[in-house]
Amino acid sequence: MNTQATLRIEDRWGGQRGAALIMTLLVSTLLLIVGGALILTTNMATGLAIDSTAELQAYYSAEAGVNASLNVLRRNVQSNPLGINATLRNALTNPNLSPWLNYDTTINGTSVVSLGTNPVSGYTVAVSEPYPDNTPILNEPNRLLLRVTGYGPSGSVKRMEFIVDRRLFDFSPVATILMRGNDDGTSTLSSFNMGNSNAKEYSGYDHANPLSSLPVFGVTHANDFNAVTNEIASAKPNTVSGVDKVKQIGTSELPPFLQTADDARAFLDSMKATAIAHGRYFTSTPASYGTNANPLFTFCDGNCSLQDGAGLLIVTGTLTGSGNVGFNGLILVLGDGVFQRNGGGNGDTYGAIVVASFARSWPASENGSPHRFLSPTYDMNGGGNSTTGYDSAEVSNALGALGVRALGIREY
Repeated sequence: MNTQATLRIEDRWGGQRGAALIMTLLVSTLLLIVGGALILTTNMATGLAIDSTAELQAYYSAEAGVNASLNVLRRNVQSNPLGINATLRNALTNPNLSPWLNYDTTINGTSVVSLGTNPVSGYTVAVSEPYPDNTPILNEPNRLLLRVTGYGPSGSVKRMEFIVDRRLFDFSPVATILMRGNDDGTSTLSSFNMGNSNAKEYSGYDHANPLSSLPVFGVTHANDFNAVTNEIASAKPNTVSGVDKVKQIGTSELPPFLQTADDARAFLDSMKATAIAHGRYFTSTPASYGTNANPLFTFCDGNCSLQDGAGLLIVTGTLTGSGNVGFNGLILVLGDGVFQRNGGGNGDTYGAIVVASFARSWPASENGSPHRFLSPTYDMNGGGNSTTGYDSAEVSNALGALGVRALGIREY
């Protein structure tokens, strides 16, 4: 009986033989799947890291091309052969900037400016006009579009584009001498005196292109228009030559920084910061205003005496000159808005002049009050045989006195 009982007990587990093996195989299979997934993920992450590094190197190559292009356009790079100035027109004529950049290797069949061989990297540049206006080929374009392609290892490519403007700020003169009037619409110019010499001349005809012209004097409301018209009639009208001797100009036609006094204050703050950054900020008359060969940007914060020179001159106080002083470029008398010229002489001024008066600061008690444009002053005593005339080329040279500025950059 004991033998039969033992046999019955052992036979109770006979149907479950091999279950442990199956469980072991299932667990092993699961571990194999998890391990395979981990290996696959690791390989993918490694590949992505390698691709990311290559993409980053291509991106830095494109950035290097952007910086190199700006150096060329700012005339910090000599040409090969020597003697090719990096004007915007010459850059447009040589759209890959090859006279200034050395395309010395090939990547993926493309000739590039090499940045190194370990890893292989480089860039190309393509220059075009963003807004072609069909101007004659000899004219200097105001803006250029530059597209830079950066190349890195493993066939990686990054593209960037940016626009450069040859002007320090957007400005198109609306008169040879523009006097921004009082915002009250009734107060006339604080003073307007053209000088009493028969030999002096005011001209609205473009000295650089006599077929075009601007109004000689520009004002912003009717009372100023009448005051200037009467002064011209009484002060030798034959000394003023132009299609329009005086014109009333609407606010929307003015340069942006003259449309509101707040815009004018913001403009002066911006120009002051730019002048400080370039070492051209002064609180009195500087040693030099530049020359025709090297026009300069000058910011005079306060009263200043006009000397012979060329470029862009911004004065926040009273600008005083003599009849023998000549200046070529753009003169902005903004703030106190007083331009005085004393005595006769033969000093010629070609370009454009803007005079506007407004408060730059005020007591804290007036923070809630409007501070609009006030009445400016233009006062010439004598005049001699001097000429004050519009010159589009001199204005253009003045606006480009600091070289090109980048308006924006993006990856595409």
